[in-house]
Amino acid sequence: MSEDTNPPVSTGRGDDGTTTLLGSGRMGKNDPRIVVLGDVDEASSFLGLARAEAGNTETGTLLLELQRLLYRVMGDVAMPREENTVGEEDLRLVDDALVGWRDRTQIPKEFVVPGESRLGALLDVARSVVRRAERSLVSAGYAEWHPDAVRVVNRLSDLLFVVARGADGKVRTSKGS
Repeated sequence: MSEDTNPPVSTGRGDDGTTTLLGSGRMGKNDPRIVVLGDVDEASSFLGLARAEAGNTETGTLLLELQRLLYRVMGDVAMPREENTVGEEDLRLVDDALVGWRDRTQIPKEFVVPGESRLGALLDVARSVVRRAERSLVSAGYAEWHPDAVRVVNRLSDLLFVVARGADGKVRTSKGS
């Protein structure tokens, strides 16, 4: 492939510790907005890893939908002066999925130590990264600016916990105490 058909991957402009955010110009890579975007991107990447393990299943389809939702969260964070794209319908989507998965999944009463299944463990890693993204959203003030995004990310971690338990199945040997 020639350079004419591939966009540049590296410009070197970020070597000084700054990055460009559409509509905001250059900003430090430690800017709270950039930190949030990185945390949400990492959460989406871990969902992708879990989706690769899940394959072409109901779980895989759900995870792709959740990745697309996280991209919309990133859009809201990246463009704070624009109208929010994440809203009540997204919250309903996550809540409905949570109810559906919870109704058919045995939720343990004791603390769960991740690792009963590969997919369950990957989902637990994704869940913990989603929790970090939620903390970053709150720390950066998005609970006020983008309340639906914060609510969706909060519920998303609950959903991932339940889906991970479903992936683990009913047999669990590494119960916490």
